[in-house]
Amino acid sequence: MSSICAGRWTRLTGLGLLVLCLVIFLDRPAGAKAPLPASVGERLVVSGERLLSGDLTVKKGGTLILEKGCLIRAEEGAAMTILGTLEIRGVEEAPVVITGIGEGKWEGISFLSGSGGTITGLDLSGAKAGISIIAAKVDVSDSVISRNEKGVYLVREASASLHGIKFNGNRLGVAAEMKSTGTISRCTFRKNDIGIGVASGARPVISMNRFEENRLGIQVMQRYPESIRENMFENNDIAARLYQNGPDTVLERNIFVNNTTGAIMALSYSSPTIFNNRIESGRYGILANQFSSPTIRNNVIIGLEEGVHLNKKNSSTMTGNIISDSAVGLFLDFSSYPIIRENLFDGNRTNIKLGKFQSSHWEASAGSKKFVMQTASRLGSRNPKLGQGPEEFPESVDATGNAWDRDTMVQMEKNGDDANISTLYDGHDLPEVTYEGFGEQKYRLDRIMYKPWLEGPPPVAGLTGWKGRADELDLP
Repeated sequence: MSSICAGRWTRLTGLGLLVLCLVIFLDRPAGAKAPLPASVGERLVVSGERLLSGDLTVKKGGTLILEKGCLIRAEEGAAMTILGTLEIRGVEEAPVVITGIGEGKWEGISFLSGSGGTITGLDLSGAKAGISIIAAKVDVSDSVISRNEKGVYLVREASASLHGIKFNGNRLGVAAEMKSTGTISRCTFRKNDIGIGVASGARPVISMNRFEENRLGIQVMQRYPESIRENMFENNDIAARLYQNGPDTVLERNIFVNNTTGAIMALSYSSPTIFNNRIESGRYGILANQFSSPTIRNNVIIGLEEGVHLNKKNSSTMTGNIISDSAVGLFLDFSSYPIIRENLFDGNRTNIKLGKFQSSHWEASAGSKKFVMQTASRLGSRNPKLGQGPEEFPESVDATGNAWDRDTMVQMEKNGDDANISTLYDGHDLPEVTYEGFGEQKYRLDRIMYKPWLEGPPPVAGLTGWKGRADELDLP
């Protein structure tokens, strides 16, 4: 081959290689840089822009460090699995960003048994489960976790400290299950379907958080022997929903404002302790249904459609509460006979109202246990507690020993101990009722006993140790 031909071949080969390199580069997702390795066995420090494609595993004994300003674009289905240690070192002005690309979700970061991590200044989005923890200890702080199926998932026996995190627009901000523990503090949950979900023996301490514009702020299922304390719930649909909790589940010193459907809902044999909270605006302040009987003490409940709604065999204890300026202060129905003592009912359109199923006469004649069991069978319920409801009922609702607004007191003093008081709705207003499925027989609605009443304010009513202001709480 002549020297001229050899030179032409060399130039053509160089051009072909250049074209090939351009094709490979352009085939990567827009904006992505060099891919992250498939495994990390020792110590790897990552900065700049990188691509997460497929699985990255930090092996036992290995450490992956993501420096401030690092940007990682994760392809659909990509995942980080941590068997060793992960450190994320973002700062406010230069966070570490990990985000999904394309329409699908990436899997997220999974800490497995024996691993650990310290995460700060992370902006994570677009994952099925942003951070999952199984039998590992992980601290996450000062981060933003948004638009994930689950933001942080404490799967099993996880120990996590979640502090100063903004959870925005997730289907579920934090899920805690199967004996997981830790703290969730000074976080903001905004516009999530559910802010925090706790179940299966998990017991993270939840304190000093803000819940705003979520469909549901907190949901706790089954036993939770911890305190939900010093949080702010505002403009959610439902702030807190509790299922099958005992009295060692405590809601204390929280503020609930304008939660559309309800502030606190205790359902399905729940008996939490609701103590020293300020509850304002919305439909229900406290709703207990399905054989639930919370202890309700020293709360201020103001300006709701129904301050307290107790339904279906309720036997709550209500003491030391101030219930004021609501359409209905206390609503009782379906054979509910709580202990109501030393409360102040003030400025409500109706202080206490009985529903049409509040009839001890019906219970004595027909009984609701058979009706409940028939309904449960029809609906396919397998709840073993349905047959354990009470079978004996008083003949009236005992509301003696409480303080009332001036107009109510004047009527009571003038008319005696069994009168039709305008702010009490009972058998005086609806003497007889009939029930579908129980024939034509008429049953007497209960009456409300109110004498003796307190001549002055209750000895200890309303909040104790604070004034119910947001600036008294250490909120984010």
